[in-house]
Amino acid sequence: MTEENKSIGKFPNLRFPGFEGDWEEKKLGEVADIGRGKSKHRPRDAEFLFGGKYPFIQTGDVRKADLYLTDFTQTYSEAGLLQSKLWDEDTLCITIAANIAETSILKIKACFPDSIIGLLPKENKTIVLFVKYLFDKFKIEIQNLSQGAAQDNLNQDKLSKIEFAFPNIEEQKKISSFIFSIDSRIQTQKKIIEQLETLMKATREKVFSQKLRFKDEYGNYFSDWKTIKLDEICDIKKGEQLNKEDLTDTGNYPCLNGGMSFSGYTDKFNSDKNTITISEGGNSCGFVSFMKSKFWLGGHCYKIITKRDISTKFLFHLLKFYEKEIMNLRVGSGLPNIQQKDLKNLQLIFSNDIEEQTKIANFLSSIQEKIETEKQILEKLELQKKFLLANLFV
Repeated sequence: MTEENKSIGKFPNLRFPGFEGDWEEKKLGEVADIGRGKSKHRPRDAEFLFGGKYPFIQTGDVRKADLYLTDFTQTYSEAGLLQSKLWDEDTLCITIAANIAETSILKIKACFPDSIIGLLPKENKTIVLFVKYLFDKFKIEIQNLSQGAAQDNLNQDKLSKIEFAFPNIEEQKKISSFIFSIDSRIQTQKKIIEQLETLMKATREKVFSQKLRFKDEYGNYFSDWKTIKLDEICDIKKGEQLNKEDLTDTGNYPCLNGGMSFSGYTDKFNSDKNTITISEGGNSCGFVSFMKSKFWLGGHCYKIITKRDISTKFLFHLLKFYEKEIMNLRVGSGLPNIQQKDLKNLQLIFSNDIEEQTKIANFLSSIQEKIETEKQILEKLELQKKFLLANLFV
C-alpha cells in the first residue's frame, strides 16, 4: 500500500448464495461523511466546560467499548457543548491518537474531541455496521498507515483516502447481519462472565469475612479462624529467568513471567501443576493465579509452596481475597515490585481445619470452573468472528 489511495481488500473467499458481481473499490470518503471531533476551548480542561448533561466521549471510552458505546466518564456543560459538537446515534467513533484505529458505534448522542473521528454512512452507499467490521478486519493495516511521524497518528484526510472493496448495499446488510449475530452472542457471553466474576468476588468476601459459615458432618460450625502470617503456612520461592532464545511459540510448557499472560513456551519446566503464583514485578505485580498444568516460573513471579496439609485451592481463593492487600505491598515507582520479606509477613485470617478448607475450596471452585467454561465458550465465539472477518472481507 502507498501513502495515498490505499487499497485494502478486494473480493471475499466466502460469499452468500444469491449475490453476484464484482465488489467495487471505493474511498472511505466516497461512501461516508467523515468529520473530526471538536474541543475548541483552551485550556481543554477548564472546569466550567464540564459537569453538565452532555456525554463527552474520550479515546479511552472508545477503546473500552465493544460494538456499541454507551458508557462514558465525563460530561460537558452547556458551555462545553457550545465549543464542541453533539454527534448523533449510530456514528462510528474512530480514534486517531493514543489508541489508534479503535472503533465503536455510538448508541447515545455525545460530544468528543479532535482525537476522535466521527463517520456517518451516506444513504445507499454503505451501513455503519459494515464499516465497523471493515475496521475490525483491517485494524493492523490501518494502524500501520499512522506510522512514520514523530508521534503516530491518523487524520481525517488519510482516513478519507483509504480504499475498501464494497459489495452492493444488500450484500453489505447480509454480511453485517450475519457477523452481528455472532457479535451479539459475544456481548452476552461477556455479560455472563462479568456476572459470575461479580458473584465470585462477593462470595469470597462472605466466606473469608465469615459471614457465610460452613458446618461439619454433625451440623456444627467449624472452630473460629486465627490470624497468621503467610510465612507460617508456606514457603515463597522466586522463579528463574529464561533467555529469549529458550522461548518459542510452540514449546510444551508455558512460561509465566509476571503479569497475567504467558511470555512464551519452552520444552522444560520448573513448577508442577496445581501451583499458586504471585506476580513479583511490573504493573500487574501482586496478581494471584493458579496454574493447573506444569510450567516454567519466570524471574518476575513467586510460587507458593505449602508447608503442611493445606488445601491448595483453599489457599488460592484465600489469597485472591487478599489480592488488594498483596498489591498494596508494592514498592518502587518506575517499575514496582513486591519484596519477598513483605509477602512473608502478610497477615491472613486462616482456618486450620482441613475439612473446612476442602468444603470452602469445593464451593468456590465450582463457581470458578463455571467462569472458565464460559470463557472457553467466549474464546470459541471470538475465533468464529475472526474467521468470518478473514473470509467475508478480503
